[in-house]
Amino acid sequence: MRNLFKYMGLFAVLLFSFYYTEKMSNIVVSNNSLVSEINSVSEKYNIKAVSAVIEDNYIIPGLNGYAVNVLKSYNNMRFLDTFNSYYLEYDKVLPNVSLENNKDKIIKKGNKNKKAIAIIVQNNYEIIDYSKNKKIKIDRLIDNKTYKKDDIFYEKINNDIEEYKRIESYLNNTNTNHNLCIVNNNLIEVCKSEKKYLIEPNKYLYNYNLASLKNNIESGDIIFINDSVSLTDYKLLLKQVYYQDLDVLFLSELISEER
Repeated sequence: MRNLFKYMGLFAVLLFSFYYTEKMSNIVVSNNSLVSEINSVSEKYNIKAVSAVIEDNYIIPGLNGYAVNVLKSYNNMRFLDTFNSYYLEYDKVLPNVSLENNKDKIIKKGNKNKKAIAIIVQNNYEIIDYSKNKKIKIDRLIDNKTYKKDDIFYEKINNDIEEYKRIESYLNNTNTNHNLCIVNNNLIEVCKSEKKYLIEPNKYLYNYNLASLKNNIESGDIIFINDSVSLTDYKLLLKQVYYQDLDVLFLSELISEER
């Protein structure tokens, strides 16, 4: 019994020692001039999170923010003993309203702050081949007949109503499943049950509406290219996109709340 009390006493001393050391370290760090400087400028380097916008059954994704981690930043700079913004460390700040908590909503656009659009095709092979050669990031609706494991230049979206599970298995096995779903009457319930990102393109390019569409392109647009669209019209659409200084991203990138 005496030994038990002895060990308990030693443990208590050690515990207090660790606590005291940590408290003293925190006091020293908090009074450090470099820490004070990092604290004083951190607001300048913080990036505020942007909440998703919800309207009825639709959602426009938000954006994560970033806040300076003072202690980690100090540890990066203390050997320099001077402030250098290059060595700042950040913690991610999630939006108050996030896409991740509202997967039952339908995504109608990407966040406009990304300065980009997404393009979805199905079986327009001329446009698919051109995009591959030009290294343009496009998404393609695929089914059991059109799925090809080696086609990695485009992002695949499961659109097979009859063999949905089979395509899911293919995508999972190749780590190319981004859980995207273009909603329609046949797939929406399946996609909801599978916790997919529900997406409805907000603009469509057909073989007759290029003139009106290209004059209304906005950052965040999700554009579906009909199979009837000519390569010439597709090139003119891209010309307008690039003229507006917009990028073409994979759909998963456009709707992601990562910056």
